[in-house]
Amino acid sequence: MNNNADERLDRLFAAARDARMDTSALEEHFETRVMARLRERRAEGLPWYALIWRMVPVFAVLVVLIAVYSASYRPAPSGDLFAAISSGQEDYVAGNVLTGE
Repeated sequence: MNNNADERLDRLFAAARDARMDTSALEEHFETRVMARLRERRAEGLPWYALIWRMVPVFAVLVVLIAVYSASYRPAPSGDLFAAISSGQEDYVAGNVLTGE
């Protein structure tokens, strides 16, 4: 019985391999359907993330401009090692001496 079932399955699989699907209904007016779908998507408008991707070159140019400016403009370094922590101290001390506080 097992041998008979295997033969039937082999014949069924062979018949399935030999049978060709009829795709003519799917092929009919394929280009028209594709163009209609494209037209529908264009009518929807651009999503917000597509606009962000279009702005990437503008942001890249801004970054390059800032990098060039920061590389070319270098203020003269101070010789005073304590300038960063004592800047503005002289005005504060002078103001306290003159006002008597």
